[in-house]
Amino acid sequence: MLEYDIVIVGAGPAGSAAALRASSSGKKVLVLERGPEPGSKNVSGAMVRKDYVTSVFGEGMPFERNVERIKLSLYNKDKPVNIEFSPENLVTTGRLKFDKWLSSVSENAGAMVIPKTTALKVNWDNGIAKSITTDRGEVSAKSFVLAEGVNSLLSMESKIKYDLKPENAVQTVKEVYSVKKEDINSMFNMKNESSGVAWRYIMTDPLVAGFLYTYKDSISVGIGSPINQLVERKIRPEKLLDDFMEKTGISDMVKGYSLREYSAKVIPEAGFPDINVSKSNVYLCGDALGLVDPLTFDGISPAIASGTIAGDAAVSNIDPATYKYELMKSSEISKIAKERKLEAEFMSGDKAKEYIEMVSSIFSDWASGNLFGIRNTMVNNYRNIIPDLMGFAIKMR
Repeated sequence: MLEYDIVIVGAGPAGSAAALRASSSGKKVLVLERGPEPGSKNVSGAMVRKDYVTSVFGEGMPFERNVERIKLSLYNKDKPVNIEFSPENLVTTGRLKFDKWLSSVSENAGAMVIPKTTALKVNWDNGIAKSITTDRGEVSAKSFVLAEGVNSLLSMESKIKYDLKPENAVQTVKEVYSVKKEDINSMFNMKNESSGVAWRYIMTDPLVAGFLYTYKDSISVGIGSPINQLVERKIRPEKLLDDFMEKTGISDMVKGYSLREYSAKVIPEAGFPDINVSKSNVYLCGDALGLVDPLTFDGISPAIASGTIAGDAAVSNIDPATYKYELMKSSEISKIAKERKLEAEFMSGDKAKEYIEMVSSIFSDWASGNLFGIRNTMVNNYRNIIPDLMGFAIKMR
């Protein structure tokens, strides 16, 4: 049987961050990845905060385009209100190249990464994890990190966490189209292939959050919608994506270009801090903890943050209560715990629809010079707006 100080399951951002941290502490670290290579099983936009990634992994991060403009489209029936602004420090990146780079940094620090290996079971003895059985044999360690993603089979089999309910998960579907660099620049009025745009969409009936990202020679487009809504309305995710692309005009935009990739993923909308984060010498991180920012759609930054903390926890073999405390100290993670409750409140009932209608009405009246209309909209929504704003200010402290 192979023996290591720490075994990590999953070579995504969380697993690679844990491996980097643990290896840098001088520990003998093994990373098990079921895919043929890191990143091959991951589905993401992906738009990331470059400065945060480099603060953990150093320079050299591969990326496609700098996001110079972000557009937000709020759909009130068929008429969108569009808001545009210029962000800082955001880039688009392909997950295969990105995850391979993250993994290579952990390998350079001393971690051993073995792909094409599926972890099947955590073996326990008197409440202490002793080894992991894989499809290629058994490996023992002093501590374990489960960065296995949202489909956390080992975590559930070990009774650390339980499967997501439909009301606590979002189904996403994504397509990537091959588009010539010069065509992308022309479509979005970009000055060169280093400049990019990200587009976010929010629709209601059913609730849909959509995105469009530009890469050097491709366009990624996708949607996410609560699974319980899809089940209740008997809507297939691929049909919802088709309707979304038709309504936004993206179908015409990509017409004639070849489909490079089609993928789907479940995103957790519940998790930390309302679930167990560890058990004895086994620590969960990333999507296994449900760490996806519900307001910014960012799962990569909290994955890296939690992986870093999990790596330290595995090195010191700290207890579950201390590990949870360390997670909550991280600003990247604590804000998710606060935002998740706000999201549940804002998205309950007809609130999302009411807010989109209110914003659409205000901008329409402003554009037509109808200041009385703006006043009336604000007065009519006063009872809803003030309590929600006060609640947001208090809970995000």
